[in-house]
Amino acid sequence: MEKNVVLKPQRLMDARQLVIAGLLVGITVFLGLSGYGFIPLFTINATILHVPTIIGAIVAGPKVGCMVGFFFGLFSFIQSFRSPAIMLQFAQQYNVLHGFLICIVPRVTIGFIAWWIYKHIPGRILIRATVTSVLTTLLHTGLFLSFFYMLVGAPFATHKGMSLDAFRMMLEGVAVTNGLPEAALAGVIVAPIVIALTHAHIIQ
Repeated sequence: MEKNVVLKPQRLMDARQLVIAGLLVGITVFLGLSGYGFIPLFTINATILHVPTIIGAIVAGPKVGCMVGFFFGLFSFIQSFRSPAIMLQFAQQYNVLHGFLICIVPRVTIGFIAWWIYKHIPGRILIRATVTSVLTTLLHTGLFLSFFYMLVGAPFATHKGMSLDAFRMMLEGVAVTNGLPEAALAGVIVAPIVIALTHAHIIQ
């Protein structure tokens, strides 16, 4: 006689992952609300709001990384309604769904990307964490600007009285002036934290 097999439902995350995700989401929101997530560098303010997402992915895997990234994007989406950022304000006014996708999709994606890069890079933790954070930050900048260009690039260019090619060149300039300093900051910040968490046996 065959025994009935009871299949237990698979949990999305275990208790450890939920705790880490909750802590990192809280840090992301704190950095955003307090202003500490924006560091003045010469003529720009570089953001480190994506850093907890990268740390979560490295420390606890892609599920945590994607969850922290989702709440990072959700926070950015909510803040954009009262933010002075002209591009995001335009996206919300033009199409709220497009604005939501621009805020959410790149942030969730880097939660997986950071985990994948860290997993496949050989070498010491310092090198792996630094390369992961730098590459992920550059990809985050590229994804965010690409989504904006694809979804609302044409109407935004028309709104500003510029050609689509001129707007694309402007975004490429933003990618360089913002993306490179943010990538360097992420590399400096993430690696020591990952090393400390590894020594504390918190890393996955």
